[in-house]
Amino acid sequence: MVHIPKTSWPPPFRVTRASHLTYSVRDLSRSREFYTQVLGLVVSDEERDTLYLRGVEERSHHSLVLKRTSGTPACIRTGLRTYDEEDLDKAKSFFAGRGLPAEFVEAPYQSRTLHTFDSSGTPLELCASMSRVERVDQKFEALHGGGALRFDHYQVTVPDVEKAASFYAEFGFRIGDYMMIGDVPIGVFLHVKDTLYDVVFIRRPGPALHHFGYIVSGINDIIRACDVAGSLGYGDNVEFGPGRHSLGHSYYVYLLDPDGHRVELLPPPIYYGDRDDGPLVYDLSGVSRVTESWGLPPRQNWLTNASPFEGVARTSPPPGGPEPSLEAYLRMS
Repeated sequence: MVHIPKTSWPPPFRVTRASHLTYSVRDLSRSREFYTQVLGLVVSDEERDTLYLRGVEERSHHSLVLKRTSGTPACIRTGLRTYDEEDLDKAKSFFAGRGLPAEFVEAPYQSRTLHTFDSSGTPLELCASMSRVERVDQKFEALHGGGALRFDHYQVTVPDVEKAASFYAEFGFRIGDYMMIGDVPIGVFLHVKDTLYDVVFIRRPGPALHHFGYIVSGINDIIRACDVAGSLGYGDNVEFGPGRHSLGHSYYVYLLDPDGHRVELLPPPIYYGDRDDGPLVYDLSGVSRVTESWGLPPRQNWLTNASPFEGVARTSPPPGGPEPSLEAYLRMS
């Protein structure tokens, strides 16, 4: 019998959504061009070594923070939003009670901010609010590229999917899709908002950040982002897609930024808000198409490459898993 981690209700503290990420990059000006012209993000603030970006319909000050580095680019923190300040105090007690480092820090444009780690070693940042800014979704003359609307989710590679899913379910995340090979969990979609994913875990060496996703209005915006990428010399950065996910329920395209960080553009996901929308379990044993319902499979680098977390070592799961790559597909053709 398949064991599916149970969501704690009521949760020990309330998380409202996955909200932001912080990355390091080598060249801020080049990254600025990519994220504003190809994806269509808006600059909220810019300092010598830091760039704050948001989607065109976001009122929170930022959903992506880019910091200049002279070293290896990495993901510094993944961000979650709590319902209020009281939930931050409860979150600190929750993480500290499980032996995980948890401390309050000052972060620009954010309320009191908690730095901690999840059970897999993913560095987390939680805050209850940010400075408010203007939505620009109606300023059509200022929209660029894919016109990315808002931050949606991020995906982390981990060696133990069940451990990761159980930890997040313990503080209120619900499981949408649960992917197995026989009795081994290989993937899970977790959410707290009313669409299918906020945080996704996939069984691979980790922890590492596989990708993060921004919502666009529709498939035409995905195509426009690809067109602009090609026009600006980023054609090779269109890594996988456009296509349609089988389990992800959505059109997609994955692009690599100038430092190799991976971002997905996708239309608004399906609704998954009712509490009796229980987990769906998929046994992928013998399945030839895991990521796409049509089109070519992903290249091997999409399956294996991920952004390291700064200062966090990776461990590997036992080998195995049905993830046919484009290279394998072409060898069989």
